[in-house]
Amino acid sequence: MLLIAALSNVLLGYGMHGKATVLSVILPLAVSISFFLIADYRQPPGGLIRILPQNLYALADSLKPQ
Repeated sequence: MLLIAALSNVLLGYGMHGKATVLSVILPLAVSISFFLIADYRQPPGGLIRILPQNLYALADSLKPQ
């Protein structure tokens, strides 16, 4: 989220040079895509991003201290 905020500030600052119409479309699109991907990841059975539970269990096991 911090990266999105920083990128938004850069885009808006750059947009002051007369290209505000293009940037006014890019910024909301980038934010909406990022929120969509976050929401999609949180609901694995019905979304575009599919993660098998075995992969998550293997990841959890690999992160445990040995």
